[in-house]
Amino acid sequence: MAPVLPRPPWWRALAVLVAVALVAGCSRGDDGATAPAPPSTGGPTGSAAPTGGRPGDRPPVDDGGPADPAAHATLGSWERCRGAFQCATLTVPRDWSELDGPTLDLAVMRRPATGERIGSLLLNPGGPGASGRDFLEGFTSLPTGLGDRFDVVAWDPRGTGGSQRIDCTSDEELLGAEIDPTPEDPADVAAIRADAQEGLDACLAAVGDLLEVVGTRSTVRDLDALRGALGDDALTYLGYSYGTTIGLEYLRRYPHRVRAMVLDGVSLPGVDPVEDVHVQAQGFERTLGAYLAACPRRPGCPLGQDPRATLADVVARLEAERVPASYALGADGAQRQGTAGVGELYVAVAVSLYSEQGWGQLDRALAEVLGPEPAGRTLLSLRDSYYGRTAEGAWHDDADARGAIRCADQEARAAQPEGDPALADRWGAELPFWGRWFAVGTPGCWGLPPATEPLATLADGAVADAPPVVLVGSTEDPATPYQQARDAHRVVEGSRLVTYEGPEHTAYRSLTDCIDNPVTAYLVALTLPPADLRCPG
Repeated sequence: MAPVLPRPPWWRALAVLVAVALVAGCSRGDDGATAPAPPSTGGPTGSAAPTGGRPGDRPPVDDGGPADPAAHATLGSWERCRGAFQCATLTVPRDWSELDGPTLDLAVMRRPATGERIGSLLLNPGGPGASGRDFLEGFTSLPTGLGDRFDVVAWDPRGTGGSQRIDCTSDEELLGAEIDPTPEDPADVAAIRADAQEGLDACLAAVGDLLEVVGTRSTVRDLDALRGALGDDALTYLGYSYGTTIGLEYLRRYPHRVRAMVLDGVSLPGVDPVEDVHVQAQGFERTLGAYLAACPRRPGCPLGQDPRATLADVVARLEAERVPASYALGADGAQRQGTAGVGELYVAVAVSLYSEQGWGQLDRALAEVLGPEPAGRTLLSLRDSYYGRTAEGAWHDDADARGAIRCADQEARAAQPEGDPALADRWGAELPFWGRWFAVGTPGCWGLPPATEPLATLADGAVADAPPVVLVGSTEDPATPYQQARDAHRVVEGSRLVTYEGPEHTAYRSLTDCIDNPVTAYLVALTLPPADLRCPG
């Protein structure tokens, strides 16, 4: 899960799941900164033959939606796009409870199989709100061996990318300075609430009617409609981060329509939003502690022999005064001019903690602030890359969609605007760096329409009729804590849990052959990984 980054403010304190494309380094600016239990005994130990027969042999869970979404969807013709890819449009009901009502177009993209085709592998990179098509363009950096046998397919979920995107934040706002996201006095709280109200009003005015139909349950119906429209009797699916929430809800509703499923960086549906954010904040505090502990042994770290104290000094300095910041855009010499303060610092630190590969860029950012002429070039670049700024200077921000989707799923809502001083004080005392930042708007969603289909918590053994699926968790993942992978292992009977021992958010992405080879073999040949497989970092 991703941190609750500060813009736009109305979703600030949600536990927003970041797209793995960002973590894997698919979004990169010219300067190089990137927005970076025992196994269940019910499943087989070798080849995992699909169970449950063809789709429709047993009815799906009845939650008010159609039994066969594909019967209410239309896939247009494929046309060449984005180089070697093919694009099409899937038309689905805008509201799955009104099958004869208005429709919604979803943007779909595929890379056809280059060898003996098995079927389609559908991808979701997380977010929520991330573009699947953008992620698919960078999929060559992920494990190989899939493109030979599968048409690799991704789509922009409703509310995102090319699928009637929720976008309420102007480029001017994205270029603006971040406010202080760690309230310490009434003035800070007032500023946060004013900013939040402005963002909320803008979104309600721009896309208010769309906010009620972008939840995960609607997306799961879209996913099953796409599976059927592609001609696949059963789903082969790879979901990262929030994409695992989609996968788990699909398993709950359509367990007999699954061929194979890999869920990496597990985020459970229906978790209490306050506890969810709290656990996430604890994860980021632990990962920051690991970064700081390694500082004295890392030549590029500028924080000296007392890194935590030095970092606190940086926070105080940037709260008191912003520093000049600029970086190059593209190859034509254009410059992004701006300044950096404590808000940009928090975003940059959060983004850099998703993977150890990002620690070096955080070292560089802090060194610039601590230099003889303090500057925030890398801080600003990291902040912008998180919000989707391309090397040419355009924005592909998905922050508004993230907040809208999370709120569409979340039944519990804040009883007051953002900035609960009591919660900020309590979490701030427990978690010195991250507590106040994460507490700002928890549980969030104040002022938005109530959720029409909130996600329910899945009890142990809730998914008992699906074929064996594979869960991947990293022991020190700050964004989707490892415990959620263990919990999902109990929820999904017969599942296999593959563990990466290290501080990475998601692991099936060309990180190590120990993960890639057995997981790829499962997707292709339905051979389960060894029980309780653990891979060192």
